[in-house]
Amino acid sequence: MDIQPTIRSEIEKHLKEKGFTLSKLSERTGINNGNLSEIFNSNPPRPITVRQLDAITVAIGYEPGWLYDLYPEECAMPERISRPRVIPFLIRCSELGRTELIERVVAVLMENPKNVSILYDVAEQLYKSGRRKESALFYRLVIDNEKDNHSDRFLISQYRLFRASLGTDVEENWKAVIRFEPYRNRLSEGNRLDGLLQLANVCFALHRWEDVERFADELRELATIVYQNEMRKKKRKKVSEPLQTERHLVVYYGQGYLLKSVALEKQGLYEKAKEYVSGYSDLSWFELLDEVGLKEVEKI
Repeated sequence: MDIQPTIRSEIEKHLKEKGFTLSKLSERTGINNGNLSEIFNSNPPRPITVRQLDAITVAIGYEPGWLYDLYPEECAMPERISRPRVIPFLIRCSELGRTELIERVVAVLMENPKNVSILYDVAEQLYKSGRRKESALFYRLVIDNEKDNHSDRFLISQYRLFRASLGTDVEENWKAVIRFEPYRNRLSEGNRLDGLLQLANVCFALHRWEDVERFADELRELATIVYQNEMRKKKRKKVSEPLQTERHLVVYYGQGYLLKSVALEKQGLYEKAKEYVSGYSDLSWFELLDEVGLKEVEKI
């Protein structure tokens, strides 16, 4: 009967072919010699991290992703899921475009619905590291497998997927708006502000002026409410969690008026459009302005 290769047997075979000892491998990879000994000689063996596998791959002289087909046995077997190893592995597979391995690991993970949290963590790490396009696959998986569609995880995934889906394709951008719109008002205040501004901007690019006007109204109303709440906190000297937004609060307030005015003008409602110019033309009165806020006021 043929013996199935394992990640260790394959590495050991190639080490012998190249005349590498563990000491030499330790020198080439920077991995502690004792750790290497535990990986290859202990019973049971010490698990290999994906970073260690990548270092070994470089040391031996192979292309990135070598032996990834065998790596799931280290992190994602039906009887044993290792969160600390499977998350970095899925991220690396995403970076290398190994979708077949992602599908294989996801199939194992989804045998237990609780593992949707692993997919969410992968998506968040990819998104926050600037790999928004790669994160979209994992946010879709979270949305498809999250049972509670009122959970923060589900709602944030909807928002992040919307942001990750935006690009140069006009039709796809409109589809992203349609998918995300029903969830916009169920987000936290910070994400709602960001989401409404993005919705308005996408519709602006699509020349959907009535939609721009609608989202601008919502943005202006929410920014006003948030501003009033922040001012009350300041007066009471109440210590609370800072508002989490991508831009300064003054941006959302000013853009709400600016987008409203432009949308009305584009619809030929010139006199009505003028009513909103004062809402963004001079925002020097806006309190809570730090250095960033003052620069934003100058730009608006």
